[in-house]
Amino acid sequence: MSTITTPETIDEAAAVVVRREVRIAAPVDLVWRLHTDIARWPAWQTDIEAAQLDEPLRAGTTFTWRTHGLEVASTVHAVDAPRRILWGGPAQGIDGLHEWTFTADGDATIVRTAESWDGDPVRADSDNLRTALESSLGAWLELMRVTAETKAAKRAARSRRRRRAKLLAWSSLGLSALFVLAEPLLLVPLVGFVLALSLWD
Repeated sequence: MSTITTPETIDEAAAVVVRREVRIAAPVDLVWRLHTDIARWPAWQTDIEAAQLDEPLRAGTTFTWRTHGLEVASTVHAVDAPRRILWGGPAQGIDGLHEWTFTADGDATIVRTAESWDGDPVRADSDNLRTALESSLGAWLELMRVTAETKAAKRAARSRRRRRAKLLAWSSLGLSALFVLAEPLLLVPLVGFVLALSLWD
């Protein structure tokens, strides 16, 4: 009786193993959400034509995606949000395992990816497939960097606008208080208005 073991990392003995990394000027929570929102991959990952995830992202979940006309079904083997995710599955005779790690670096994130490919098609043409995988992972990381940094810049701009709005509101309140202290009679119209509202039928 055979047992099926769940991979814990990529296959270091595979015919092709590729590692890449990038530093992204965006917080780790933002980068993690971007990467694990699988259904929205086609919105920023131009090499992916479609992606579908029908259940919560956890170990054992399977999601489907299409890239370069190839349909892929990947099973999630490990998730440790927002630090690590490992998935894999067969496609056209290639057994792939793909690991991503996310490490906070101040306000930025170091993203490391490692992927292994094995199987007859890989062993028959390992050099070309290694080059293709290196190119694919490089493009993926660059698109992730640009998209995450754009989102981070928009988040920072919203935060600055909120801070300015709060400062303006508190400044206006303080100025109004100074006017009232300088001329208490300014309260009379306000009190009259509030009293009128309370008596309104």
